Amino acid sequence: MFSTPLSTWSDELRTRLHQHDWESSVLGAPDTWPPAIRTVVRLMLDARHAMFVFWGPELGLLYNQPYVEFLQDKHPSALGRPFSEVWPELWPQLEPLIARALAGESIYIEDMPLVMFRNGRHEQTWFTFSYSPIYADDGRIVGLYGMGTDTTRRVTTERRLAFQVAMADQLRGQSDTREVMRRASQLLGQELDVGRVLFGEIADDGERGFFHTNYTAVPMAELIGPFRTTEFGTQVFEHLRSGRTSIHADIPAELGRSEPSTVASFLAVDTRAEISVPVLRGGRLTSILVVNHHEPRAWTPYEVELVEDVAERVWNAVERARAEASLREANRQLETLLGERTAERDRLWDMAQEILAVASIDGYFVSCNPAMTEALGWTEQELQTTPFAEFAHPDQLEELAGVIAQLAAGKTVTRYEIRSRHRDGSYRWLSWTVVPQGRLLFMAGRDVTEEKQGQEALRQAEEALRQAQKMEAIGQLTGGLAHDFNNMLAGVVGNLELGRFHFNAGRVAQLPRYLDGAQQAAQRAATLTHRLLAFARRQTLEPRPTDVNDLVASMAELVTRTVGPGIDVDFLLDSRWRVTHCDPHQLENAILNLAINARDAMPKGGRLQICTIDLEPDNRVQASGLASNGHVRISVIDNGSGMDQQTAARAFEPFFTTKPIGQGTGLGLSMVFGFVKQSNGHVSIASRPGEGTAVHIDLERFTGEMPEPRVKVAVPDEGGAQRELTIMLVDDEASLREVLSEVLREAGHTIFEAGDASTALAKLRHIDHVDLLVTDIGLPGGMNGRQLAEAALADDPETTVLLITGYAESAPPEEGLEGMHLMIKPFALVDFMAKVREITRR
Repeated sequence: MFSTPLSTWSDELRTRLHQHDWESSVLGAPDTWPPAIRTVVRLMLDARHAMFVFWGPELGLLYNQPYVEFLQDKHPSALGRPFSEVWPELWPQLEPLIARALAGESIYIEDMPLVMFRNGRHEQTWFTFSYSPIYADDGRIVGLYGMGTDTTRRVTTERRLAFQVAMADQLRGQSDTREVMRRASQLLGQELDVGRVLFGEIADDGERGFFHTNYTAVPMAELIGPFRTTEFGTQVFEHLRSGRTSIHADIPAELGRSEPSTVASFLAVDTRAEISVPVLRGGRLTSILVVNHHEPRAWTPYEVELVEDVAERVWNAVERARAEASLREANRQLETLLGERTAERDRLWDMAQEILAVASIDGYFVSCNPAMTEALGWTEQELQTTPFAEFAHPDQLEELAGVIAQLAAGKTVTRYEIRSRHRDGSYRWLSWTVVPQGRLLFMAGRDVTEEKQGQEALRQAEEALRQAQKMEAIGQLTGGLAHDFNNMLAGVVGNLELGRFHFNAGRVAQLPRYLDGAQQAAQRAATLTHRLLAFARRQTLEPRPTDVNDLVASMAELVTRTVGPGIDVDFLLDSRWRVTHCDPHQLENAILNLAINARDAMPKGGRLQICTIDLEPDNRVQASGLASNGHVRISVIDNGSGMDQQTAARAFEPFFTTKPIGQGTGLGLSMVFGFVKQSNGHVSIASRPGEGTAVHIDLERFTGEMPEPRVKVAVPDEGGAQRELTIMLVDDEASLREVLSEVLREAGHTIFEAGDASTALAKLRHIDHVDLLVTDIGLPGGMNGRQLAEAALADDPETTVLLITGYAESAPPEEGLEGMHLMIKPFALVDFMAKVREITRR
């Protein structure tokens, strides 16, 4: 019978089931049990809920492991015994239910109160359980099975909460301490069904006390008046003075031998069971809550916890009521003093130079002092009968509504400035501090009109100065730009004119030299434009995680060759973090520009150091005022001629240079400045005449995951085989579009052209497949090149996209160019064709 696995049973219970002497029990050997009983028992044994089965003439009991929690010390003797012997204290309540179940009725009882005798004492419990008949194959009822749940904790919790709510309702608003104690003791006495509940207050000497009005039920007598603590024995009050609850279920039986006098005192007031709960303040016993009963009584944990909770709550209410009574008395004493001070306040109110007022949260002034009527020209009656919002400037009405909402929420408003209408129609600026108190607003203000006028005059003067400085800076910038561009354009125009002159004369041999000269001048102009965009932080960057140590190390040969043999170059790469997020090509250009500047500052030779170090967050904050996870610093340091403080302060200005005319554009350091700022970094310079210069680039530390290394795709030679492509070319610059279209057609590709995005989309809808979309980012008509690319990819995901731009502020790479390719204008046609071959190679 019990050979099946009993996985949910304890080893102890499994052993008992196998070793139990079933033949001598009322159930007999398991092999003789009815098949239906054996089936139900097997199911019961593996159940995780408390289940039990009983059958036979004497209703022998069998149960599973969870049911042991209900039995406690009745287990294991309960195995196989008649149900009435296991639970004799419950049998009178349960026998009628069991009889109904044996008659064929399924029984379900919810939250039934049961007094169970376990562990040597009676316990008040509540259970939800069911009885169901077990039928044999012939339809006879051969036994019962049931399930049970101990709901004592839930029931007692609900009762405690309901009691607390009822007590709160009874005590709410009570200011009479005797009434508080009377109501609380009555509620508690009725809840526990006891003979007496009383509050006792202990005197300061701890030896005397006084019982207040209390609850008493027949047959017990009411106790009111003074008492001595010694009357109730040393043991009880030793517990209470130490903050412990005194609990006795049977006073004569528990204290009869040790404290007969204490027993006599309790019996004199007809008390045989008691609970006494102490209330201590500052370590001293100040009061007690006593529950008495005229018969011995086994107090349940629920009853003890409820009495302890009531003792603390009610005494808090008593103390609060006494404090409120003291406060009312103090208020009465203050009324006389306030009456004397009111006249004095009125005199101060009238004499004050500061504007004072009291208003209601409804929007009306209640009273105003003479300083306010003088400031605004209105009489006090006019101010009181007109909503104060009507005095506000129309532009500030919405703002004023928000301030009133803050005041209604109880928030103080300080230095709130508002324009208020004067009687003559002008507006005066008033600065208010307003403190809400209930539905009143206490206001103190002053007239700041003259201060405002002075501030406005100062602001206009500062704005005029800034405008003048801005125009001076624009003049310097445009002058330098015009000077350099004129020089470069002169080179372009002059070489083209000479080329045309020789071409017309039939001397074509010199044409390449003039074309190369024009191209070189144009490339210098492109470089100048890139540097201006870098300074303006408008260049298109391709940032990615970059190891600065590796980058600087890879530039060692280039830097050394650039600065020449007369300068010793040291590379001190001490950064442990190493990685930052930036455009590596622009960082290389910045470092190379700084190295060239350092070389020019050391015409007779010297030493150049390029270093990398880490800046901790705290150090970084001190260095630049920026908070982050730390920065990587790249420093370029020379021991050349250096600069004075005024020159160093202007070093990053565009077109500012200390070099002779024709030996520099003055955009190198400004390009470094723009690139670093655009990369969310910081650049600084330290220099002294004759001691050298140090330029520091601080880029934020990158803490993410490094991407997979890029595999460089080999680009086939121009003469190699190239598949024919269908290409959509979109650019609003017709001349550039014609050049690119011609070079692509020369390579054998089919070209469709458009000058804006809408035209391009219309043509794309009539083309089965486009291999490559080449589009400028900045397009007319409301849709830029990036948006055009997204629309084209949505229709044909196999299309390759190449974006070309000279100024892509509206679509930086990190905001939408993912998966697309990019080229910066101007570019050489050979580079353009190489890029096309690279990205369309399959």
